Amino acid sequence: MLKPEFHFPPLLNKLKRGGPAITQPKDAGLVMAYSGIGKESRVIELGSGTGFMTVQLANIAKEVVSYEKRKEFLDIAQGNVKKAELKNVTFKERDVLSGIDEKDESWDLIFCDISDADKITDMAYAALKTDGYLVGYCLQSEQSKKLHLAAQKNFREVFTLESLNREYEVKDYGFRPKHFGLLYTAYLTFARK
Repeated sequence: MLKPEFHFPPLLNKLKRGGPAITQPKDAGLVMAYSGIGKESRVIELGSGTGFMTVQLANIAKEVVSYEKRKEFLDIAQGNVKKAELKNVTFKERDVLSGIDEKDESWDLIFCDISDADKITDMAYAALKTDGYLVGYCLQSEQSKKLHLAAQKNFREVFTLESLNREYEVKDYGFRPKHFGLLYTAYLTFARK
């Protein structure tokens, strides 16, 4: 079976993959669009993974603090941020379930890519400014459901989305969806403070 073409922009094409799954641009775009982050935004990432999302966030945000508990993933993420030549990222090696340092209600976005995302809603609420967003990148529906329900206890607007994209085959005669592609990647649960 053929592998899908991801159509990564040059910034992501030069990054190392391996280990955890990466956050695809289609999902990163939804996170950025719905949270409204921009060049003055401050972002906390819970679960650096390979650093693909770290790079996408740091490419537009003022500051990114990224937590990762696994040293082998942290090494990949740090290497990828270096390859991308971004200077606005601070990494912290720590399991976020034991807490984060940022508790001052001054952050615009917390992007969470950990399996127990529902357990960080209180700390996320304490770190975010009013109208800031917690966004969970959830691989399983039950994980997303648990985060959605937990976030409803504190946050004023909670919703869950997924992005399904289809690439098209274009010929002189014929225009239709390709037979193979990358459709589902994750559920995105958004919670606005």
